[in-house]
Amino acid sequence: MRTSLGPRAAVMSVSTALALATLPVASPALLHAQGETTLRGTIYSEGGTPLSGAQVRFSAPLRNVAAATSDEAGVFAFAKLPAGPVWVVGRRIGYRPDSVLITIPASGEARPALTLRRLPQSLAAVQVNGRRDMTGAMAGFYHRQQTGAGGRFFTLAEIDRRNASNMTDLLRGLPGIRIESRGMMNYVRVRNSRCAPLVWLDGQALYAGEVDLDAFDPRSFEGIEVYSGPATVPVEFMGNQRMSSACGTIVLWSRRGEPRPKRAKKNEPTPLERIAKLMDEGKAFVHTDVDRVAFPDSGMLVKPVYPDSLFDAMTGGRVIAEFVVDTNGKAIMDTFSAITYTDRLFVEPVRRAVREQQFQPAYRKNGFVMQVMHLPFDFYPDSTARRRR
Repeated sequence: MRTSLGPRAAVMSVSTALALATLPVASPALLHAQGETTLRGTIYSEGGTPLSGAQVRFSAPLRNVAAATSDEAGVFAFAKLPAGPVWVVGRRIGYRPDSVLITIPASGEARPALTLRRLPQSLAAVQVNGRRDMTGAMAGFYHRQQTGAGGRFFTLAEIDRRNASNMTDLLRGLPGIRIESRGMMNYVRVRNSRCAPLVWLDGQALYAGEVDLDAFDPRSFEGIEVYSGPATVPVEFMGNQRMSSACGTIVLWSRRGEPRPKRAKKNEPTPLERIAKLMDEGKAFVHTDVDRVAFPDSGMLVKPVYPDSLFDAMTGGRVIAEFVVDTNGKAIMDTFSAITYTDRLFVEPVRRAVREQQFQPAYRKNGFVMQVMHLPFDFYPDSTARRRR
């Protein structure tokens, strides 16, 4: 037997109240006498995706038991519960509550499941179609990789996977590349050339002469392009009269600051607790309590980079990000969390996109206010794109 509560319901429905009236009434002593068990359930969103940050409580007869919160896998747990029938209620900001009547056994474990459905919102999902609509510094890198430019491309994921201690170790073994050691320095040479390759850093040519590539940590780069000769070098990296691409070209793209959250300290509030505090203080509102909802600035829309392994495997997915948009139209990243996702590899690109995105802030009564936003991101694999070679 299952019933769902309304989105703004403050009390139980009549049907729920009637159902509770039929439950056998037992004293706490009698309940404990029946035995103790563990309740370990799961909260899902529609479609069967685990939902994090949902609060789970009991209605009766264990209404005084402290609430639990679902983790990233949607799992919540209660220990040492007395046996007997009980209503389990799940709630989350932006979702319709759900309740289910279960009977806790005298021993063992109960595993209830609840499904919370999103409340209607006017915001459309951000659609990520492979890497076709990318913007920013790395857009050209991925475009050249996919269109078959005649170079060798190292993505961020491959650089991390190789874990090379220096640049020459990363490049060693590439066709047409040889590493020469003279004294304490290593020199990169392309094919049979005796001159140094032209090096570009974030779109700027380093014309000063021989560049000591080992002075750079390979892990400081988000992408690296290596071209063995002028016939394969894109026109934008051809160089000039002072130094040409005849001896090969290496293009370096610096890794941007990682937006990953800091390691949580003991007793530090979670993103959900920060949001709850802002709402309790009347500083932040949900979309139903504002006159005009916050929304991404379409003129400056930032789309996440499709993760390399999922892009290569043509794996699609979805992330619903939760965060607070302040009155200046920026996301407060201490409140960011992925409340549901199909693959964790999608989460960090979404986090970075949210941090860089400009929003139009919410408006309420006579001014701008902070708003809790649930923004979906849908990732669609692009079957026409060239995959990793």
